[in-house]
Amino acid sequence: MDWLGLLQIDAVNVVARSHLLVLRARLGGSGDTALGLLEQAAYPRQPERRELTEYWGHEASFVQVRDWPLYRWRMRRGAEGEMWSGYARFGRDERARINEATAWLANNGPASSSELDAALGWGPGVRGPWGTRSNGKMALAWLFWVGHVGVAARVGFTRRYDLIERVLPDDVLATEVDEPDAHRALLRQAARCLGVATAHDLIDYHRLPKRIARARLRELTDDGALCEATVEGWDVPAYVPADVRLARKRSRSVLLSPFDPLVWHRPRTERLFGFHYRIEIYTPKAKRRFGYFVLPFLHDDQLVARLDLRLDRAAGRLEVPAAWSEPETWPQSGTAAEAEALEALATELRSLAAWCGAADVNVVGHGDLADRLRTAQATRP
Repeated sequence: MDWLGLLQIDAVNVVARSHLLVLRARLGGSGDTALGLLEQAAYPRQPERRELTEYWGHEASFVQVRDWPLYRWRMRRGAEGEMWSGYARFGRDERARINEATAWLANNGPASSSELDAALGWGPGVRGPWGTRSNGKMALAWLFWVGHVGVAARVGFTRRYDLIERVLPDDVLATEVDEPDAHRALLRQAARCLGVATAHDLIDYHRLPKRIARARLRELTDDGALCEATVEGWDVPAYVPADVRLARKRSRSVLLSPFDPLVWHRPRTERLFGFHYRIEIYTPKAKRRFGYFVLPFLHDDQLVARLDLRLDRAAGRLEVPAAWSEPETWPQSGTAAEAEALEALATELRSLAAWCGAADVNVVGHGDLADRLRTAQATRP
């Protein structure tokens, strides 16, 4: 995880969970292997064996256990009410429920929110913009934000929480890091993971407070930990780690999760690749431009195409409802370079299907690349 720092968790499971797709892009293997390795790192029974844990990093994330103290500033701020408004309101108005939840976990944990609701006989909960959240869910979410509980395990995709002292090792819990030092450490980590990035890119990686983080960046450049750089075509300064090394290998030809760190900050994606990217899951179907769950295709150090994908689990088939080339980066039609790109994309689709446990790929949809990709798939052995 040193090469990522953290791994964003997302519930969308159209092809596979986003965090598993991020791991696949870097590790390969099979989907079952990726899930097994992740569960082994994040949810062992003994806290001393845990390498990853869940917390709010770049949204809900897996973070390295040793980095958990770097987020204590967010926990302290959360305890003071600096969190999502619904949780903050619950933390202010429902102290009795929070104390009751903590005591129940201490005596009985771990538990999911539904298990806690049932055990304590709590009612339907709090209504908000995303529907009704149960009292158990709100209490555990507040306790999680402020660092009093952690995720001990998941059953399916359901979190089971326990007191933080039963989730993380004692030496991690005993480590205190003040806010300025934590911000500097997280910015250094973001710079190492991104390689070259603007201030906005670095701040977004761990969702740091913007004004304060900019002051920390100045301190890191003054100390020589980061160096300012000029990137051709960028209209703002960039930063690189002082010990940065240039990559010598070309990128893999691989489909990327919408929440992969390479593309999750859309302004950086556009600056690096000229690739305008918006996820359209929440866009009404009639207004979608490219599709419901669209993955960028990285090939020869460029984002050259985007594919709408869906795993038909019942049929054991990876469906491609739409395939689009990128006008500025897709190789010229009829050239050897285009044939190579099509072959790479067809191979990647077969690989992704196998990784998901599917036996076939079916290019069923539209898009300017669909016919060519369908032909490339059909001519593969």
